[in-house]
Amino acid sequence: MTIWLVSREYAGIAEAGGVKNVACSLSENLVKLGHRVILFIPLYGCTDKSRISKFNCAWHKPVQFCVGEKLQTVTFSHGFLNGVEVVFVCAKPFSEKLGVYTYTKAEELKNSEFKKGSGHKDSLFLNTLFQKAVIAYGDTCLHEEAPQIIHCQDATTALIPSFLAYKMSISQESKSFYEKTKCVVTVHNAGPFYHHEFQNIKDAQYFTGLPLEMLEKGLLNNTVEPFLLALENSKLTTVSPEYANEIMNGTVDTAGLTEAFAERGATITGITNGIDLERYDPCDTTKSLLPASFNPSKKDFYGKYECRRIFLELCASLKNTNASEDDTVEQYGYLSPFDTTDCTYIAYHGRVVYQKGIDVLVKAAHSLLEKKLPVKFIFIGQGQPDLEKELLKLSLSFEGRCVFFRGYDRMLSRLCIASSDFVVLPSYFEPCGLEDFIAQIYGTLPVAHATGGLCKIIDDETGFLYSPNKSEKLEEALYSLVKIKSSAGGTIFNNMISYAAKYVKENYSWEKVALKYEELYKEILQNL
Repeated sequence: MTIWLVSREYAGIAEAGGVKNVACSLSENLVKLGHRVILFIPLYGCTDKSRISKFNCAWHKPVQFCVGEKLQTVTFSHGFLNGVEVVFVCAKPFSEKLGVYTYTKAEELKNSEFKKGSGHKDSLFLNTLFQKAVIAYGDTCLHEEAPQIIHCQDATTALIPSFLAYKMSISQESKSFYEKTKCVVTVHNAGPFYHHEFQNIKDAQYFTGLPLEMLEKGLLNNTVEPFLLALENSKLTTVSPEYANEIMNGTVDTAGLTEAFAERGATITGITNGIDLERYDPCDTTKSLLPASFNPSKKDFYGKYECRRIFLELCASLKNTNASEDDTVEQYGYLSPFDTTDCTYIAYHGRVVYQKGIDVLVKAAHSLLEKKLPVKFIFIGQGQPDLEKELLKLSLSFEGRCVFFRGYDRMLSRLCIASSDFVVLPSYFEPCGLEDFIAQIYGTLPVAHATGGLCKIIDDETGFLYSPNKSEKLEEALYSLVKIKSSAGGTIFNNMISYAAKYVKENYSWEKVALKYEELYKEILQNL
């Protein structure tokens, strides 16, 4: 079948959050199953085209449509990446952006109104422009090129089913082209601040041009919610069965979506994200991007500790510069390069936002460091300035035992995780989670709050779960692990580490997950 996958981000092209990994791995594995997959993504100023083959800058016919009161002209570029066809949506509002969703340091230096890390001021316009362009693209295609499935990734693309339904209602040509097309919308995060909602129905109509009677079906507390509109003309999925249950049962904060879904009799199918093992394989340094190879599945840990040695040297060398070579990461604090065999290394890698439980983590880490236990903390990420300051303050208060890398660098992030004994994941809610998979593959055991997709960790078998999500509870869990490792030695967890690595490989490869999506697509199409 022909599948259009629509996403604002994609691994190796334009990266932001976890959506990039799902979009990329699902697309590539659907291609391996014999399907034609076409990725639609904006062409940003930060887009990496280095891996795109057969890139054609001026490709296909341009399209025109209105967003607000202004006529927009959109062109398309084209290429291939690992068997996936890539259609770039080209327009100046995208090409002038240096980040996918937020402003960069360079943009702030150019215009002080564009604060680094803050969302684009024209985000609703960008989302609308992108989605309308994807549907309008069909006007430039032959009928035999029509997709059977349009798979929309998260709220930034969740209006596509509505645009499609409206276009088919007013255009006989579009109705003919899309007559056998079905839509799937995946909810990657239903939490507050991730809905990309319109503040009122007037704004929604202004940007989208959709009729009031259609937009009214997406109303929630006077806002217009893309996920609610998606219910009318698509199948909703989310990234783990646990998170689907939490959304529907109201055990996580969805800013009112839970109640609205219940009122509308909605159902959400949960399919747990996989991990593309080849991209992280610790046995192959060209794939893992680590300085040494090792194999946790076979209890080969020599390379893991070599990675730690190299990491400690790097950390010490950067302590006086506060920046990586390309200035994408700022370092605060450092770790002493003098290691002892009983020292426990605990890492956090991810967005520095409230959802991730950073406040819980800071309090627990501070308490453990005050106790002068043989423990060192590694933090890497970026996000909310107030939470970044808390990590910065912690790292400077315990220099030699705590370091914070503010920013993102793929190689450094992986090295931080591979160098550690445990990775801590204190999220208040977590739709699926990828960091637990990466950690387990790199022989690092996850310690996580028992919520959403993190519940795929088997407590005391492939990692450790704790609840409730209080700093005291996290401190208790980490304290116990540090004491066990200190008294029994570093090899005490080797059997668990080996089992966890094998368990992830056997149960959560994207090859298996893609089959579940293929089955879902076929089921939807059978109901035509």
